[in-house]
Amino acid sequence: MKKAIIISIAILIISIVSIILYNNRTISTITMDINPSIEIKLNKNNKVKSIKALNNDGKDIITNNIKGKTLEDSLDIIVKNVIEKGYISEDQVTILLYSTGKINNNELKFTVGNSFGAQSIATDIIFVNNITKEDEKLAKQYNISPAKAAYINSIKKENDNIDVANLVDESIRGLTETKNTGKYCDKGYNLEADWCYKEVDRKPAANGDVCPRGYLEYEGKCYEEVPIDHTDKLMCRDEFELKGKKCVREVKIDAEAVDFTCPYGQEMTNYEAGLTEKDAGNANDKVCVDVSNATHPVSPCETHDGTEYTIAGGKCYWHRAPVIAEGCPGKVQVNGECWDDASNIYICEGFRDGKRYSSRDEYCENSIKMVPPTVTEYKCPSDYKLDGAACYKDEVEDAFYEMVCPSGYNQVFNDRCINKNKIGNTEKGLVCKYESSRLKGDTCVIYDIIESKGN
Repeated sequence: MKKAIIISIAILIISIVSIILYNNRTISTITMDINPSIEIKLNKNNKVKSIKALNNDGKDIITNNIKGKTLEDSLDIIVKNVIEKGYISEDQVTILLYSTGKINNNELKFTVGNSFGAQSIATDIIFVNNITKEDEKLAKQYNISPAKAAYINSIKKENDNIDVANLVDESIRGLTETKNTGKYCDKGYNLEADWCYKEVDRKPAANGDVCPRGYLEYEGKCYEEVPIDHTDKLMCRDEFELKGKKCVREVKIDAEAVDFTCPYGQEMTNYEAGLTEKDAGNANDKVCVDVSNATHPVSPCETHDGTEYTIAGGKCYWHRAPVIAEGCPGKVQVNGECWDDASNIYICEGFRDGKRYSSRDEYCENSIKMVPPTVTEYKCPSDYKLDGAACYKDEVEDAFYEMVCPSGYNQVFNDRCINKNKIGNTEKGLVCKYESSRLKGDTCVIYDIIESKGN
């Protein structure tokens, strides 16, 4: 009897443990990337079974009091931590979500949006639908979440010129800008609009006057602010034309001339023809030179253009002058007169400026004909198409949705909306007075800012 009771108790304990384990099994997994990246596992009761950081920033925003709470309550805590730690410095955030299991993506989007919305922060949520082995390999290589790796790989496929290493430290908002614009930053910098930011120093913030939350300082006043909205209308940057969901523009460059022919004369470089110095930028440009009717320069003693000269002792002299009391300063006395030694001087007949030559092998300029060669063959880079003497290709990028402000609001700073009829008073708070700095928590983060690369 006693043995039977013990067995029954054991069976009851096993059953209770089995029920607990069953109810606490993971039924959904969520990864959320902002720049902090975290993974949340939910049990059957939609409560947090576990939470872990997927990168170093993620460790900053998770706390021990999250486990066992509902997803809604946990997200409320996480959002507050994200704000307090300074990972969101504006009233809008871009979030990358990936989920597996039984959770519905629409419900997840609503829940995440509500948690941020409670802190007056608008959300732009992007879902990753699939993760490949290639994504998992990239995630492991750079210690990022598989969802972020998948998003980076999708960008790389559309922008072959970008090195993946330059994207792994980017925020999701920065990655989205890269995807939409083709612009990117070197590793260690984060992209915002056309600029790249890298943290270089941190200093304590000072006390000062600031606009209250929900208000934006513009032209010295605090105006009520709302994030900019997107319409369903697709747009392209200037010079691009919308074709379907892509923006296309034709790029034209000069083709490279690879074969030439001369209408007459001999093909030479500008340097070979004596037109430029050896190190000149156009020294190797081609020119057609015809010297068939050219004449060589001659000695003044051989000219027939009236040049006055004399020959003495087998040498040629010219430029006669009278002998003076000092003799023949700078000249040579020949046959009782002063002359210049012209034995190494050569000129072109018909030239009245006395042009001199150092070698009889040079031709007289007025007898040489020069023309550019005729190009018979052009070449383009591999991704261009040749048309005559020009190369063409289509440059393609994703279209973006038109940005508009709600009725009654004015657009400022390209991506903000303010209501100029609603003005708030400044209040005491923390401010950053350092150049190129931003407030994060109670700290001023100072940045090195450079222009982005790409399109």
